[in-house]
Amino acid sequence: MEDLEIIAYEDKHQKQFKNINLDWLQKFELYEKADDELLDNPNVYIDNGATILLAQINNTIIGTICLNPINKTSYEILKFAVVDGYKGLGIGRKLMQICIDACKEKGVETIILESSSKLQNALIMYKKFGFQHIEIKDTHFITAYIKMELKLNS
Repeated sequence: MEDLEIIAYEDKHQKQFKNINLDWLQKFELYEKADDELLDNPNVYIDNGATILLAQINNTIIGTICLNPINKTSYEILKFAVVDGYKGLGIGRKLMQICIDACKEKGVETIILESSSKLQNALIMYKKFGFQHIEIKDTHFITAYIKMELKLNS
């Protein structure tokens, strides 16, 4: 995909960022009020150290991922999505690999994500990257009943 670009989020992308994520959240009946915090106010997360990356083809945003710090050694993946019609082309894998590489560069030890059994393709990809299921002790989202982590060997 030579037309694919991975770019940093800017304010002008907020509506696309929100709509792409609302689309899959609603499609899988996973949307909840807690999602609005990041979707409506991405700059609050960015100001607190998060990185939001967007996959773009011909100036059209077709994928999103947010890498959010929990503390100095742990980060979490939030709002990871690829638009229907672009799935299966390696876009999600590329976004995830960039985040993993960024964490390794920062000396991060653990990447955490929350998910749902409704997202089978995503769960398969997470396992291919080495994410392991862990016990859910606390969660941001009521609909997230799967929690996974990737231990990085920095």
